[in-house]
Amino acid sequence: MEKNFEPNKYIGFFLINLSIVLLIYVFACHLEDTWLAYVSYPLSTYALIVFCVWFYKACRFSNQFIKKNSKLYQWYHQKEHTLTKIFLLFSLSLNFVYGIFRLWTGIFYKSEWFITFSFYYLFLFLMKALLILSVKKERFGQNLAKEYQKLKLVGITLLILDIVLSGMILLILHQKKAITYPGSLIYAVAIYDFYLIITAFINVFKYRHQSSLILTASKFINLTVAMISMLSLEASMIYQFGNEDEAFRQTMIACTGFVIVLINSILAIYMILKAHKNLKIRQVN
Repeated sequence: MEKNFEPNKYIGFFLINLSIVLLIYVFACHLEDTWLAYVSYPLSTYALIVFCVWFYKACRFSNQFIKKNSKLYQWYHQKEHTLTKIFLLFSLSLNFVYGIFRLWTGIFYKSEWFITFSFYYLFLFLMKALLILSVKKERFGQNLAKEYQKLKLVGITLLILDIVLSGMILLILHQKKAITYPGSLIYAVAIYDFYLIITAFINVFKYRHQSSLILTASKFINLTVAMISMLSLEASMIYQFGNEDEAFRQTMIACTGFVIVLINSILAIYMILKAHKNLKIRQVN
């Protein structure tokens, strides 16, 4: 089955270019309902899959080549523990500045739910900071028993905070107004929030087998922070750019809020169960 998506390089290159030309021709000449369109759609889908397979293999080859030949990577590998802490502290600094910005906007616009959101955000920042700073001179993943205990504590805390999060969502739904950012500030906030959510999801999946439970918990906290930021951004953008349809606003925020609470609860329960299971095994041994 996999070989079907790994054709000869010349055939693959020809099919990719042919599908691009056909799609451009179909859409440019408005031939969407013709036989040519029905041929080009499956062809372009196949070509896209082939391209993705090639791209994945190229990335994997490049990654292996860099690991073997790059002096910069070797230096990074030797200094990985120190650099990881520096990156985490830099991330913490950004989170803190952003939390203060959210608090200031809440006070300036006299928005109760924005102030509540900022305190929730800053509490997560504090929890993440204490988590990371608890590993002082130890290497991440060195004291697993201690890290499992902290992972369990983070899971329990996030699960309890789901109650606060649900209250925040109800507060947003109850209020008829939201913050409107002056000028183009909302676009800057949107860019930062999208950066948060994209990097958070990438890191959760990329480091899901990370040996350090501290780093795993930190990534989960990042995901929670990013999802809360997106909820706040959604409320502001609907209010600022929407058509003042109150039913639409409430439906969108309620659905997004439910998904966030659900994902956050799943992550919290996963951390609790994983930590409890491994701590129990260690006690038996």
